[in-house]
Amino acid sequence: MPSQRNEMTQALEGITVLDFSQGMAGSIATMALSDFGAEVIKIEPPEGDPYRAVPQSHLWNRGKKSVVLDLNDSDAINQIRNLAERADVVIETFKPGVADSLGIGYETLKAERPDLVYCSITGFGPKGPYSDYKDYEGLIEAKSGRLMIFAGITGREGPSFAVVNVASHAAAMGAFRGIVSALMVRDQTGQGQQVDTSLLQAVTYYDLTQFILWQMMIKFPETFDFDPTTIALRASPIQYLPVRTKDGKWMQLANLIERLFRSEIFAIGLGHIYDDPRFVDAPNLVEPEDREALRRLILTRMQEKTEAEWMDLFVNEEGNVAAEPFMTATEALSHPQIIHSGIVQNVEDPTVGSMRQLGPAFYMDGSPPRIQGPAPTLGQHTDEVLKSLEIPVPPNNTTASKPPPKHPLEGVTVLDLSTVIAGPLAGSLVAELGARVIRIETLDGDWMRGGNNGIASNRTMAGTEGLSLDLKTEEGQEILRRLIPKTDVLMHNMRPGAPERVGIGLDQVRELNPDINYVYVSGYGSSGPYHHRPAMHPIGGAVAGGALTQAGRDALPPEDAEMTMEEIVEVSRVLGRAQDVNPDPNTSMVASTAVVVGLYTRQRTGKPQYIETSMIQANAYANADDFFDYEGKPPRLFPDSEGYGIHALDRIYEALGGWIFLACPMQDDWLALCSAIERPDLRDDPRFSTLEGRQENDDALIAELAPLFKTKTPQEWETELSAKDVGCVRVEDSNMFGFFDNDEHVRENGFTTVVEHKRFGKFWRYSPILNFSKTPSKAGGGILRGEHTMPILKDLGYTEDEIHALKAKGVLDWEEPAPLS
Repeated sequence: MPSQRNEMTQALEGITVLDFSQGMAGSIATMALSDFGAEVIKIEPPEGDPYRAVPQSHLWNRGKKSVVLDLNDSDAINQIRNLAERADVVIETFKPGVADSLGIGYETLKAERPDLVYCSITGFGPKGPYSDYKDYEGLIEAKSGRLMIFAGITGREGPSFAVVNVASHAAAMGAFRGIVSALMVRDQTGQGQQVDTSLLQAVTYYDLTQFILWQMMIKFPETFDFDPTTIALRASPIQYLPVRTKDGKWMQLANLIERLFRSEIFAIGLGHIYDDPRFVDAPNLVEPEDREALRRLILTRMQEKTEAEWMDLFVNEEGNVAAEPFMTATEALSHPQIIHSGIVQNVEDPTVGSMRQLGPAFYMDGSPPRIQGPAPTLGQHTDEVLKSLEIPVPPNNTTASKPPPKHPLEGVTVLDLSTVIAGPLAGSLVAELGARVIRIETLDGDWMRGGNNGIASNRTMAGTEGLSLDLKTEEGQEILRRLIPKTDVLMHNMRPGAPERVGIGLDQVRELNPDINYVYVSGYGSSGPYHHRPAMHPIGGAVAGGALTQAGRDALPPEDAEMTMEEIVEVSRVLGRAQDVNPDPNTSMVASTAVVVGLYTRQRTGKPQYIETSMIQANAYANADDFFDYEGKPPRLFPDSEGYGIHALDRIYEALGGWIFLACPMQDDWLALCSAIERPDLRDDPRFSTLEGRQENDDALIAELAPLFKTKTPQEWETELSAKDVGCVRVEDSNMFGFFDNDEHVRENGFTTVVEHKRFGKFWRYSPILNFSKTPSKAGGGILRGEHTMPILKDLGYTEDEIHALKAKGVLDWEEPAPLS
């Protein structure tokens, strides 16, 4: 076990990782481990990781060592065991049971290395009827019901393909976070453990409301009469309006908060609308006809300037307006803020030459991350690594010095002053690891408490504690000044200048607590040409490429096309529907990981860290299948105009009475499919014999497969093809609640947990993303505004009378329980 060393320059310096992973989730997790200083040894079969066939491998494999070993060879297995004795971490993405059958499972390896941290990432979880299914992203999103979130985007009924690999992104960050949490425990106790996660668990963080809204509609039908089926064809709210500019380009306006919306209206020259009785309360308009009239006013006005003219206004003159052009990931590589912040860096790859790549996922000032090199060629380090086995293994004198904590971050306190989704959900993720997370809200409460009795806050604030303070008062800031010395981490997402006004600027906080880690979850960053600008979730979608790709191949008309207002409204609707909420949780995944890595770095080095990430940085990671460039790189595939999929073998198909999702992206998958459906003619057809051929003849292949899939029910196809190891599932065509509330696989894996809320009573929530063999995660419920005021302030030395006096003075407040009935 590496000793603590103040001279360390990187967070994970001295940590060795044995990497058996394949696919985006494991590859990004180990890439990130490398960026933060770990030595990552990638074990590949003689023919190489099959993902070497895709362009992403030049990014995903960077900074690693490639070692070729045949897992079917007993000598190779012995070499792997010897390597594991020298490793700190093992990470694998095998199907459940495969590692054990090979002799490299956790129980086997920990016998020689009891302090080993062993991380498993599966598609559907470690057990249950779907545990042997392929782990492709589309299968998880289809089976879970997530594809229904895009229903209606193209105008047809049924599910639509999802472009952004959110489950893989969340699982990658979850694995990274889980590994580092387990290393923290190991260094404290001398004990390793097994950590596991799955893409099916990871995808649940992208349902912020449906899971509880449906439960409340069933439980309290008179209070919750919302009809979720109306979402499919609705237009974007006017605060989140995609607009066309004079030169035929499209921009995203994203001013959810009322003060930002008013800034937008005045900036674009429509301030006079507030003299019109119809619009005096904009954007909070009750009458549908008033909302639609205002929508058309904004759409008309935005066509009076070019995209460049509007952006010059918003960046250089009116900095209080959230707006960005819709762009592809490749275009985003040239975004001025992305370049300034180091989100894109130049790497010389030995195979494809000069590349522009994603930089590290977040920044730490005391132990800054760095790219350790390009992706290796196959087997580049085999001789070097195997030669190291000639050196005797140092004696492992690690003994269990004390029992493990109840949870990985037990004893850690986080003070969270962030708002809306990205920051608060990050705090909830940290709370799942056992940290005490104290949320500070305004007296009015966080924005997520608005609408539907505030049920969305049950996701974003789950497991935390709450204070409701007026930080504009001296007494409110005094409460913070008493809290900060008792805190390990302070996190916020305020724009530059605002923290200092409420007493939580970096220097102000460090004066009170020199050892505190300070985490800034920004929209754009703390410096650079855009750092002063606001950013809501559609900004991440517009900048990182996810939204434009989700809209589909033919979503945007030619820039010189003459368009009627109704045509503009429809394209705006499609772009708005392509903007699901994923950019916020995408950011939460990175921010929560940054908190954990910062804590471990402080534990190892004794140095507090200033840590920073941004919405655009995190969403670049969520789009890591395309956020890089080199000469000759194939373009990202867009879904077809009907939203079925990106090609014939990664696509939704209509079946008899429902839908299936087919995922056969690799050559072996294709051959297995041809065998399973008894179509050797397709296998032997020269048009379809190679990946390139299948892409060139995509329409012809769809024409062959589509009629076939209509001959059986979705469940028949799932049962038949999955039994032959072909990636095919029935698409859940209700929603995520429908799947997680009813499916036996969910129950067998414990993917939901019953919690209790003082207003809503008992309901189930999604279980935490990470499972630990010795220090389990914890699942908490949501909180009322200011629910924990009394115990927190008493702990700070306030008396009950003083607390009530502060409440009467308007310094603090709390909600009374008022259970629904």
